[in-house]
Amino acid sequence: MKQKQFDYIILGGGCAALSLANQLVNNDISKYSFLILESREKYTDDRSWCFWKEHEDSLSNLVSKSWKRFSFSFKDEKVTHISNKYHYKYIRSINFYNRAIKKIKKSSNIDINLGETVARVISKKNINFVYTNKMKYITKNIIDTRPQKALFLKSPFLLQCFLGYEIEVKKYKPTFSFAKIMDNMRVKNGQFFFDYLLPLGENKYLVEITSFSKKNISFKILEILLNKTLKANNFKDYKIVRTEYGVIPMGFIEKTFKSKETNYFYAGTLGGAVRPSSGYAFLRIQKWASEFVYALKNDKKLNSEFVEKFLIKKLDIIFLKILIKNLNIAPKIFFSFVKRISTNSFIRFMNGNPNFFDYIKIVYAMPKITFIKTLFFLLKKNEK
Repeated sequence: MKQKQFDYIILGGGCAALSLANQLVNNDISKYSFLILESREKYTDDRSWCFWKEHEDSLSNLVSKSWKRFSFSFKDEKVTHISNKYHYKYIRSINFYNRAIKKIKKSSNIDINLGETVARVISKKNINFVYTNKMKYITKNIIDTRPQKALFLKSPFLLQCFLGYEIEVKKYKPTFSFAKIMDNMRVKNGQFFFDYLLPLGENKYLVEITSFSKKNISFKILEILLNKTLKANNFKDYKIVRTEYGVIPMGFIEKTFKSKETNYFYAGTLGGAVRPSSGYAFLRIQKWASEFVYALKNDKKLNSEFVEKFLIKKLDIIFLKILIKNLNIAPKIFFSFVKRISTNSFIRFMNGNPNFFDYIKIVYAMPKITFIKTLFFLLKKNEK
């Protein structure tokens, strides 16, 4: 079997790998060679990434749409937040992929191999041998970005399953022009569901059904529910432009499985980039990529995973445990929180950068009785 050698081999060519490549090019890191190994044959428009952002940055020219107004609803109640400071921004994955691939092709030290599946990795004395379906590679450094849901701690843990259609409506024109982030929150068969609706332009909408559940919800079931959502929102005579589907793990990585080698790094889902309480990951991945390249450029210690703030991690653990025990009343928990929290405090909490006063507002906004009862239950459980 033929073999090639690189300074760094990146396993998986998803958001984390391409974000890292983007930062490598932007920072003119040319003294190391990089290879990205990706199993898919080509990139498609398979995702939407949304986030709140205050300032313009290198991602700004990828933003297709943004909203300063966003809403939540539960039963007959609705809460609308408006922020002139932070806009909710939407990026199409294909635009992100295409820009990254274009930069990689122009780079002299970054390669990407599509349609190449990693079979195994063998580490011997700080040297890694990567075997794929096509080639054998040798590298000193591995950056593993491959998602592996089985490597999460069993508790606390939930799955976020979603299915969405981008549709083009021929006749009916809905009147809303803002982002409906958690619309029609409800519980069905012990699983928490909500709708996600984004107006993307004239007669174009992204309509999704999302669930938080203890078990995976099949594509077929999500499809049935999504069609009901389309009907409930009076979407008629439309054409499906594209489909996006995914299952996001909401939990914490089991640290003991990780390689003890100092030159084996983790990123993306394996690096803790997915926020356990919400499933948000895109900005966290950008932050990790930026910090990793900064350390590489300045000969500093490379960080193998996303570093979470202590209080944010503790809040996420508590919140996730409360959701697991009270999934039937999850709509009340979420709606009570978004109803009582101020807009900018909510956004900073979602982005993972709340200030001291935000923490106070977050605690105050939580449904106290539910939290106290659940915390009491968890404490008693830990005593046994």
